[in-house]
Amino acid sequence: MDALELWRSFGVSGEGHILLPIFDTFDNHPLLIQILAGEIANYRRAPGDFERWQKDHPNFNPFNLLLVNVRAHVLEYALRGLYKKARTVLETIAAFRIPASYNTLAALFVGESKLFPTEPGLDVALTELEDRGLVGWDKRANRYDLHPIVRGVVWNGLKDQARRNVYKAMHEYFESFPKIDLDEDSNLEELAFSIELYSTLIGLRRYDDAYAIFCRHLRPVMLHRLSACYQLADLTEMLFPNRLDKVPRLRSVSTQADVIDTLAMCYHFTGQLGRAIPLYSLATDLWKSVGERVQISGGFSDWAYTLYLTGALYDAETIAARSQHMTHRRIRFTNTEAICWLGLVLATRGITDQAKSVLRRFLRTRPDDYLGNLCLAQLTLWLGDFAGATSMAINVFQRATRNRDDERNVVRAARLCGDAAQRLDDLETAYERLHYALIRARSVNLVEEELPALVALAELRRRQGDLKAARELLDDVWEPAERGPYPLFHADAFNVLTQIERDAGNNAAAVDAATKAYRLAWCDGEPYAYHWGLVAARKHLRELGAPEPPMPPFDESKYEPMPEVEINPKDEFYVDV
Repeated sequence: MDALELWRSFGVSGEGHILLPIFDTFDNHPLLIQILAGEIANYRRAPGDFERWQKDHPNFNPFNLLLVNVRAHVLEYALRGLYKKARTVLETIAAFRIPASYNTLAALFVGESKLFPTEPGLDVALTELEDRGLVGWDKRANRYDLHPIVRGVVWNGLKDQARRNVYKAMHEYFESFPKIDLDEDSNLEELAFSIELYSTLIGLRRYDDAYAIFCRHLRPVMLHRLSACYQLADLTEMLFPNRLDKVPRLRSVSTQADVIDTLAMCYHFTGQLGRAIPLYSLATDLWKSVGERVQISGGFSDWAYTLYLTGALYDAETIAARSQHMTHRRIRFTNTEAICWLGLVLATRGITDQAKSVLRRFLRTRPDDYLGNLCLAQLTLWLGDFAGATSMAINVFQRATRNRDDERNVVRAARLCGDAAQRLDDLETAYERLHYALIRARSVNLVEEELPALVALAELRRRQGDLKAARELLDDVWEPAERGPYPLFHADAFNVLTQIERDAGNNAAAVDAATKAYRLAWCDGEPYAYHWGLVAARKHLRELGAPEPPMPPFDESKYEPMPEVEINPKDEFYVDV
């Protein structure tokens, strides 16, 4: 009955026994009901008369079509009733990547030798499109957008030349708009003109020109300052017109590798680690083919951290050790992130003295480095120096927040502050900082920080005696941790669940959770296991009187040899080839 009520709200006639089977062909989708009703309500020969409209359109027959074709069929008839200028406006809005502002549409369509001589003409067209349900109007922002179904049907219905004409008109407008100042605060709304200019260049198949906009105005802000990685991934994928398993449509190998590496980072930061790893590998191979040593170093570094998050600790340590500048038979570490990841992998394995040595020697030469301090703070936290970890994390948090350099460092620092405060029994401060980290991580879809924040908050609630709230927090961990995969965070979550079950007196469930934590923390097998997760799981199993599960030992023959890392007295990092 809801479908019929929506239909009647447009003042359109029709018997229920005739209408309902039609609605069923497109799953009673409200948008399509609204659009079809809007078409009939605006039918000039007999407004609102469904029977007359159906008689005058005998070829309208959505039955026996696949759902996707039904949608196109319905929209095709809805679009027939539009007058030409309104349809032109609709087709142009369909080309926008983000909602189009009224001022932009007015600049495109209103004026001498344009579609409308004055704004009232544009207003009439937009009102009709909105009344028909074809366009959505955000009154507060004064922006117009299309539902994905409408966008797809409208845009796919255009011929190539018509699309190019739309892109040409948009390009002329957006090319003249001033670009944002990367040194100033910015948000996605302020990037709108750069995004649309980029999109029009893609539409005109000027891929290298689009890449220039991508590098100068989009990636620097979206990847680091805003961590808008879902949106950046969508834009990056536009440079792969053939398919994502092919290289981008760019002239040079270096730029192809750069785009592939960017897409890998976007997948990484949005929790799609399995999609990121092969792209990092491909980008590195392309850079090797043209001898781009600096880029090889950076590619290895990002690749190493992604492998680390998936629990591939041996490969992560190997790749981190190879992220460097090459000079003959000796290789000097110059990639700062790679040194930090190497220290973090060692710390995770429980090789604490060597991890400390790597990180502290690095920080002697770069004492203000955010990542180096945060990796050392994590190690310090694992070693039980909670006050020391707090001091380091707070220092990074304050500087990174003030400088607005990198959202990931702000979130990571807040989360470490909260975790340390919890262990110091300052639960009020712990909640404040962990909740802050969770909200910020979710606002930018930073899964690698959202998961540990949830685990820490679950432990906080458990300590407060609220087992129900603790379980609910962990419920948000299981699916993304498995999908990622994020076995280290997954193991931490099961260790917290083990203690929750023990607190509740559910020993059998506790054993099951501890066993899962043990298996996840095993990673490649000792000594390439998640030491701290394994220690916690072993303690639980021992205290519960349960055996450790049998696990395959580390098999060195399955891996390429690990490079030897030497830290010389001059605080320089070398790897033997």
